[in-house]
Amino acid sequence: MNAVVFYSNTGQSKAVATYFADRLGYPLEDMETGVAEGYQNLVLVFPVHCQNIPDTVKTFFKKVSVDNLTVIATYGKMGCGNALYEIQNKYQKNIVAGAYIPTKHSYINNDSAFCDFEKLEPIIEKIKEPSYIRLPKLHKNPFANLFPKLRSRLTLTIRKSEDCDGCNLCAERCSFGAIKSGKINRNCIRCLKCVECCPRQALKVKKSLPLKIYLSKKKINKVLIYV
Repeated sequence: MNAVVFYSNTGQSKAVATYFADRLGYPLEDMETGVAEGYQNLVLVFPVHCQNIPDTVKTFFKKVSVDNLTVIATYGKMGCGNALYEIQNKYQKNIVAGAYIPTKHSYINNDSAFCDFEKLEPIIEKIKEPSYIRLPKLHKNPFANLFPKLRSRLTLTIRKSEDCDGCNLCAERCSFGAIKSGKINRNCIRCLKCVECCPRQALKVKKSLPLKIYLSKKKINKVLIYV
């Protein structure tokens, strides 16, 4: 079985996954709504969270077997970390291609999405004629593994406004049981899926000063491709 599987909270990784599905003619599957137990050729697209592999992706690798894997990590132009190398060493050896793709940061309103899809054509060709590669180890912020969920809670708050009508769509869409009727609990990882899906834009985000300073840094807008 061949497929493109994606994990996406704000639509950025899904857009990249859709490109690969269209070019390869593979079915497009949402990791959170059900996937197969095994694949012959799989393209996996996901966002890095604080330069780390999302827990949802870690769980996926514990349940699924893959013969030929292509791993595509999207990042918000602040640093891609070392997620692909970690995947190869901890979960999956049979990697035929990989990439880090800069796209819109979830916390920056006026940021731009990735659109240079022609740069990804070498990956398409490699998938069609697969051979295994060894991914390089990249620099990762030494603080990336230091309580990332706690750091997110301390630097960014989400509150519901009076525009909330209690539809509870945010709770239905949340993968972590982190919100109910617009109220956030400790399970929240600040992925902002709830903010994106709210039909009344009733969830408001407030950034702390340290986060604002961090987000004002010069952006990294580099596509890294490994074939």
